[in-house]
This record gives sequence, C-alpha cells and structure tokens, in this order.
Amino acid sequence: MNKKVYITLSLAAIASLLIVSCQSASPVVKAYGPGTNCVEGDCLSGKGKVKFVKGEEYTGDFNANKVAGNGVMVWPNGAKYEGTYAENKREGKGTYTYSNGDTYNGDFKNNMKDGSGTYNWKDGDTYTGEWKDGKPSGRGTYKWAKGVIYTGEWKDGMLDGKGTLTWPDTSKVSGVFEKNILISEQ
Repeated sequence: MNKKVYITLSLAAIASLLIVSCQSASPVVKAYGPGTNCVEGDCLSGKGKVKFVKGEEYTGDFNANKVAGNGVMVWPNGAKYEGTYAENKREGKGTYTYSNGDTYNGDFKNNMKDGSGTYNWKDGDTYTGEWKDGKPSGRGTYKWAKGVIYTGEWKDGMLDGKGTLTWPDTSKVSGVFEKNILISEQ
C-alpha cells in the first residue's frame, strides 16, 4: 500500500470517529441543524444527550441520526416528556408534564395525544379515556374537582354522543350531547 492511500485511509478513519463520537468538543448534530450539539454519548446511533438551539435538552436513545427509542426531553419553560420516540416525534407510551403542572400519561402518535390516556389538571380535574389528534375523542370520563362526572362519548374535545352527567348529590342526567350541549334526555 502506498503512503498516499495509507494517509487517506487514516484520515477517513479519524473523521469517522469524530462524527460518531460525542467525546470530542461538542460536535454539531447535523440532522438537527446548526446550534444543536451532542454533549455526551453517541447522538447518532446509541445513547446520548443533545442540547438544541432553543434550549431544549434530550437524553436518551438515537437511531440513524434521529431521536428514537426511550428518552427524556426537557424544555426551558419546565415542560418535560419522558417516554418513547420514533423519527424525532413522541410516539407510543409516555408522560408529558406541562410547565403549569398539568400532566398527561398515555399514548402518543405524531407528537400528539392519540390512543388512550389520562390528563390531570393541576386544579384537580381529570380526563381518562380515548384521544385523537390531541383531543378527547371516543369514550371517556371527565371528573371535575368539584365532584361532577361525565362518562360517555367525546368528539374533538367536546361532549358529543351518548353520555351521563352525575352530580355530587348522585343526581344524574343521561342523554345525547352535541358539542357540549344536552340535546335529548334518555
């Protein structure tokens, strides 16, 4: 092997090591754009920690230059997501804690609440049930902190379909709701 080929192969090997490893002086993670830096581990296909240009920090699994697998994302405003990712998006099971203290624990699809899950408001209200595109849709139960409970069908975040409202004194009304309005009792 001639000297020129040997030097070229050596330089290529060194360049590969620098690209794959975050042990060097905080390389840019090109998949996320300028200003995004890997601060520890393997942020391309392994476990690592990335700091994004707007201050977010992700610690967890990477695959093929993307956030994929289990991880934790923390935003500068205090919001936090801990769960699974695919293709740089919240996907699968996880817990999202909002900066105001509300939490959602459940299924995500394409960064949105989608599937089944429970949302807890800091004021004590809760919704447990089905979600679609980030909104309650399908069957679910909303419990207000003051004791009123709605169990029934939802559409686009509103009472919509058959359901029952129960008050703290145990009085009830069952019927069909449309866009949060009771349109017929049953």
